[in-house]
Amino acid sequence: MRGNKGFTLIELVMVIVILAILAAVAIPRFVDLQSDARLSTAKGIGGAISGAANILHSQFLVRGTAYELGTTAGHESTTAVLYDANIAGATVTAADNVTLAGNSVLITIDIGGNPYTMTFTAGNTTLGGPRVKYNF
Repeated sequence: MRGNKGFTLIELVMVIVILAILAAVAIPRFVDLQSDARLSTAKGIGGAISGAANILHSQFLVRGTAYELGTTAGHESTTAVLYDANIAGATVTAADNVTLAGNSVLITIDIGGNPYTMTFTAGNTTLGGPRVKYNF
């Protein structure tokens, strides 16, 4: 019966082998995306903290208003760097109410049980503004 159309067993096996090779190459690339996403989230939160510190330092230079590290609980004044820093999916912790006159403070950003730390240093002079050093 020459009129029958279809795939032979060898053709089907070859397709399965090709798909298996593609899966073996592609899966390891996608497995590590979750840790990359957590790291990027931590860097984004660190950037937001750094941006808030720079705004407060600018206000210090213009108005002379002192600023501090503050707290993540949201009960401190708006001159605190971590004022109301409740970020979904992450927990930001640091020593509360540290006045930043050149002091260095360790800030921990916890994302899904993975802690990332950054060293935050601020200065109250015109030349020495806030600095952030990622420890990850």
